[in-house]
Amino acid sequence: MKNFLSIPILFISLFSNAQINDTIAEKIHEEYSSERVFKSRINVNPASNIDARKYSITTFNLFTEINSTPSEIQQKGKGKNLWGAEARTLQKMDHQTTVWGNASYSQGKNKKVVWNENADYDLIYPYVAADSVGGDMKFENYAFSGGYSKQINTFTIGITGSYKASLSYRDTDPRPKNTTANFSMAVGINKMMFQKFKIGVYFDAEKYTQKHYLSFVSNQGFPTIYNMSGLGNYNELLSGKLRQAYYEGWSYGGGLQIFEPNNRNWYLSIGLKKFSLDKLLTEYTDLNASKIDEQQISFSLGKFFETDKLLWGLSVDGNSTERKGTENLFLNDNSRNYIQIGSVEKYSHKTNNILLKGLLQMGNKSTKSSIMPYFGWGQDKEKYTNPLSIIDLSKLVYGADYQWFKTFKSNLAISVSLGVSVTDVYQKNGIFNNSGKPAINQMLQENYAYQSSNFWQSKLDINFHFNVPVIKNAYVGSKIIYSNFNNGNNVLFAATIGSIF
Repeated sequence: MKNFLSIPILFISLFSNAQINDTIAEKIHEEYSSERVFKSRINVNPASNIDARKYSITTFNLFTEINSTPSEIQQKGKGKNLWGAEARTLQKMDHQTTVWGNASYSQGKNKKVVWNENADYDLIYPYVAADSVGGDMKFENYAFSGGYSKQINTFTIGITGSYKASLSYRDTDPRPKNTTANFSMAVGINKMMFQKFKIGVYFDAEKYTQKHYLSFVSNQGFPTIYNMSGLGNYNELLSGKLRQAYYEGWSYGGGLQIFEPNNRNWYLSIGLKKFSLDKLLTEYTDLNASKIDEQQISFSLGKFFETDKLLWGLSVDGNSTERKGTENLFLNDNSRNYIQIGSVEKYSHKTNNILLKGLLQMGNKSTKSSIMPYFGWGQDKEKYTNPLSIIDLSKLVYGADYQWFKTFKSNLAISVSLGVSVTDVYQKNGIFNNSGKPAINQMLQENYAYQSSNFWQSKLDINFHFNVPVIKNAYVGSKIIYSNFNNGNNVLFAATIGSIF
């Protein structure tokens, strides 16, 4: 285990020389390889990272993003501006040991966020603090991770860990302050069987917390703060002046994998995950207001065929998620004393998705092109039982991505990616409780119009690698994604500059 001590020096290697037998051209080619991305599904097992790449690689980049999303649910805002920096590395210490690590920082703001004063909406919904005023939400994000994989005879072991933290806030009323922390670990093991394939298992665990505090400066009054419980419904007793909450969650999971180890020409991966989250009202001696229980099952299956200049294959990815929300019921003796008298499960959200993808890659050592068509089906059903509210959607997704990669010299290369896709919501049904507040009813209708909308999307991603005296092996890149909805257009523009070695 002495090689495990190599992890702290990963980021020192960000500025070290590359291994002698690893050319920059080969590293760049591997970085953009569609084949590598397709076959990376099994890297969820940290033991599988020993075969994730042929070459050691280190990248450092600065990035910025401008995202305008007039078509989006109101809880996520109408766009995002951010900038940040990221460093990541994977080092093959020898043919039996691999270590890796990542570090990133970003800051920016989410624009015009309404009906949500919390961070990490996708993780804690539907139990958020909400009001009709909202506004721009500033944020800062930090993330660190590292891992180690070691081959011992016919076994390969792996371990990885990560820590993420964020701060989000607003400088005008209402003034939320949300601090989040997320710590996760995973361990895995693979074993070579009959010199033909590897079979492996992994286990992971994650702890999540969010501290929420809401304040007002104005003496002219403030809007009602709702304790939302799903699809526009809210807890009447707990809504009003509540200003503080604490979210605490745990997730546990694991999976099984079988794959061909040399080129990963076939693989099967199955994963299970369970997540639970409690919302505690800290103003009332950590009163447990609600609880989320979520279960997810996923699978990935791929098969590939290769000749001298041609590689083709198919993969199928699927997942099924079911989230249930339970609200606790209380007796209010006085303004500061709530006694729990029961609980009821009222909220559920079920999603099912399956995606079939193809890959056709051709070319030689210096020039490669690939086309990746795909076709998928998805189902999304969200329900609140009393009063009854339902969103039930079924959709088809189809499209294709094309990539062209050209190496001119060992430190000069260009990658161009194009893509177009269509999302067709062929079945939709929405039932809402319209007896609530008019502003909440309007929010539900506008969100449903977005969720049930057909749209098409196109994207362009270009990265150019070159050499300059100050920054060796530098690259610049830009990406634009345009989405056309029934009632508006979303546009994302991103740019990056960095170095790879």
